[in-house]
Amino acid sequence: VEEDKKVTISAGDFGGPSAGLMFALEIYDRLVPEDITKGYTIAGTGTISPAGEVGVIGGVEHKVVAADRAGADIFFVPEDLYPDAHESFAPVLNASDAKRRAEEIGTAMKVVPVGTLDEALDYLESLPPKKETGA
Repeated sequence: VEEDKKVTISAGDFGGPSAGLMFALEIYDRLVPEDITKGYTIAGTGTISPAGEVGVIGGVEHKVVAADRAGADIFFVPEDLYPDAHESFAPVLNASDAKRRAEEIGTAMKVVPVGTLDEALDYLESLPPKKETGA
């Protein structure tokens, strides 16, 4: 019989659901024996559903700048969201806006759109280990 697990997160001075994807990646990283980051500095944003779906957020342009300033190598961002035929909302262009802002600031950080937690994990799994740069 498996015991239920409880995760407690002390997030400091920020709140809101937009860190859901990053919290989920960190929890996963702590539960598996390997380091899923492979030495890369990972940043990102996006809500997370119980099914592992990544949802759109606000202020993505500012988050790209902050991640670049923090030295991130990779920035996960929600895929653009378009309404279905029966829906009437304006598209939410998180991925497009993040890529545009990354180009504007000239960052080397890779902007990676994802729709699910599994897509983010698959992307990380596909990476070679980061080569050490140093003196």
